Amino acid sequence: MQFDIVRGKISKPEQCRQLISVIRQYMKDNDETGTLYLGYPLTANADEAIMVEALWVTKNKGMVAFIFGDSQDSVLLLKEQQDSLYYNIDFYLKKYSSLRKGRNLAFAPLVITVVPNEVRCSDENNEYIFCKNEEIASYIEDFDGFDKTVYKRLCEVLQKVSEIKPRKKRINVKKPDSYGAIIKKIEKEIANLDQWQKKAAFEMPDGPQRIKGLAGSGKTIVLALKAAYLHTQFPELKIGVTYYTRALYQQYFNLISDFVQDMSGEKVDWDSLDVIHAWGSNSEQGIYSNMATRVGFRAYNLTSAISKFGRMNPFEGCCDELLSLITSEYEPEYDVMLIDEAQDMPSSFFRLIYSNVKEPKRIIWAYDELQNLSNVEMPSLEEMFGVDENGSLNINIENRDDEPRRDITLPVCYRNPPWTLALAHALGFGLYHKPVIQMFDDLKVWRDIGYTVKSGKLKENNTVQLSRKNVSTPEYFEELLSKEDSIKLHKFDAKEAQYSWIASEIKKNIVNDELDPDDILVIFPDTYTAKREYKELQKFLNAREIKSILAGVDTDRDTFRVNGCITCAHVYRAKGNEAPMVYVVNADYCAEEMELIKLRNILFTSITRSRAWVRICGVGVNMEQIEKEYNDCVSNNFDLRFRVPTADELKAARRVNRERTSKEKQLVENVKANINELILQLEHGIVEPELVPELSKLINLLEKK
Repeated sequence: MQFDIVRGKISKPEQCRQLISVIRQYMKDNDETGTLYLGYPLTANADEAIMVEALWVTKNKGMVAFIFGDSQDSVLLLKEQQDSLYYNIDFYLKKYSSLRKGRNLAFAPLVITVVPNEVRCSDENNEYIFCKNEEIASYIEDFDGFDKTVYKRLCEVLQKVSEIKPRKKRINVKKPDSYGAIIKKIEKEIANLDQWQKKAAFEMPDGPQRIKGLAGSGKTIVLALKAAYLHTQFPELKIGVTYYTRALYQQYFNLISDFVQDMSGEKVDWDSLDVIHAWGSNSEQGIYSNMATRVGFRAYNLTSAISKFGRMNPFEGCCDELLSLITSEYEPEYDVMLIDEAQDMPSSFFRLIYSNVKEPKRIIWAYDELQNLSNVEMPSLEEMFGVDENGSLNINIENRDDEPRRDITLPVCYRNPPWTLALAHALGFGLYHKPVIQMFDDLKVWRDIGYTVKSGKLKENNTVQLSRKNVSTPEYFEELLSKEDSIKLHKFDAKEAQYSWIASEIKKNIVNDELDPDDILVIFPDTYTAKREYKELQKFLNAREIKSILAGVDTDRDTFRVNGCITCAHVYRAKGNEAPMVYVVNADYCAEEMELIKLRNILFTSITRSRAWVRICGVGVNMEQIEKEYNDCVSNNFDLRFRVPTADELKAARRVNRERTSKEKQLVENVKANINELILQLEHGIVEPELVPELSKLINLLEKK
């Protein structure tokens, strides 16, 4: 049995509580699978938005819509209520060909009015059902008019995800087993929300909500759906949706527009719903820049922020400074704020958000720690939102029974095959690196994100073997893809050889594998050299008549794909996007250097852009380290086998692998240069060891370290 309760806008809490009790017992007694939606937004007719007070969907019985009726109302009024709701359900569902059979629906929905007292009703055709809570089960038992094969399609429509299915026709696909044919099948999979996504999308606690999710777990879809749901059900609220990667704007704009149209039949009122960048500038709207304007402060753009605060964390410097200007007199602008990519935001940004959202502080933030391209750790709740005068947290995300969830983890990855995700975690954490590069503070997060302990113990200083749970992986990956073909690693002696091979492979992908050019994404891990490296790769692509773009350079900053062109991008531009085929070039950049936490997060983010196939390419000696870790993961059949570091080891790893200031980097480079010079002098006998007594001191110091 899998029974979910999704708590939306509840207008009659006591009737809901009683209904939940009855239905929960029925589901248990009958070992039934399904979902009870409370406050379900159906759609809109010409006059009003239609809300179903309770909608129950089960695998064996189909759909039941409940009206919480009043026994004092006339029978005529009660019948009219049922007629109206049935008509609206029938009208809405018939829009979807997948739910029709001939001219009618493929099943008959039930509409039941739940009343506290008996209602006498003459009904020759038995069309109307008026009953008390305790009588519901008997009416359901007598109903046997549902085709179980319709269940998944019905869920797809009710969860409002039918509108996000890909619109690509892929008319060029002719071969049954080509990459194009495979991705076409993957894209056609019915897009049902899982039990965690449903709660994240439709439940709104009376306060903040945290959504943790893997790469590809649907965080963006969930936030867009939640924004649309809140906008249609609470049109009086001012809602903001913010993010860090600029390329997400168009994605959010399109998704929210589609969802709102589906829920209400109307267009978005963009005066009440902002899709707005976290930063902004004097010329572009952003959370930070708008707040700065409201307090009479001139906002920094990226260039001026780097000049003032340095290159490491310029946005943090901006937010810290602005936060000092926000007083208790500041008037909040928003009723609800949804934050994507929260892992990229500094703690002071969340405090700005806290000041900019009205009570009861409906702040929803979604994140994936490993997609943080600067620091591995999310700030604590205290750092993010502060404490009150008693030292208690300003916000509470503790889950409570029979209430909307405040803390949700999305453990199922729909974008990446399980072996791809496991490899990304292996390389991202450096689990096969000596020593491990980084680790979750809370080890139970491994279970939360869909891993199970295969052997050993998930405890400090113990060796453990983790494997992806079957329930955390859609079945179609195993059915349509193979581990050997999904992930491949290639090491080259020179960049020219690497780029030549990539261009040849892309040509094969388009000509032989039946992928479209815009199915292919090339990612450069090093942001600062991406433009130069792209120009080198472009020569080889042009020689094979392959059109390409460098996202954000050859296009405006909100455009990531162009029909007929492969997309090339640095990792910061690629984040938030995906493609069936991904080429990670110059992966050696992430192998052995300072700031390994940041570099391995870059590698993790790059790999997890892939929907089906990824090619990890690199050059030279450093690539040997990535190759070794890759081979270790493959030899363990894509399980994660490692010794869990102790608290002291983890602290040391964070200290060594942390992000560095430019001054610190220069200091390390100077030390390395001096040591290399000393080694050279000693090797050639130019300097005698006896003349450098400091060597003994250095050796002793290193042994102690």
